[in-house]
Amino acid sequence: MKRTRVLLADDHPLILQGLRSLLETECEVVDTVSDGLSLVEAAFRWRPDIIVSDISMPKLNGIAAAREIRDSLPTTKFIFLTMHGERWYRAEALKAGAAAYILKTSAREELSQAVHDVMEGPA
Repeated sequence: MKRTRVLLADDHPLILQGLRSLLETECEVVDTVSDGLSLVEAAFRWRPDIIVSDISMPKLNGIAAAREIRDSLPTTKFIFLTMHGERWYRAEALKAGAAAYILKTSAREELSQAVHDVMEGPA
């Protein structure tokens, strides 16, 4: 069975380490990046199944990065993991192609479930 290939993006090293630790038991974490430009480059290099990304990152925010990636990699799915609970951010993330939007205050099981749901759901 093929493992889901995941790319992680967050500008906080501790968050990246925690995400990797949480997801690598179920998924293949292909790379971790800490800014939006690196996210775009890594997405084109690795062609992941899922990108788990923060919104607020240096050089290019996660939503803008998603917009750059989605046309070239239409099967890659985005899960935004963010501190931004405001409706505007959620709406912009959905417009950019988000398959899931999770707040960083959520339980860790919520992220694992979102990865599973996104991979099982429609393309």
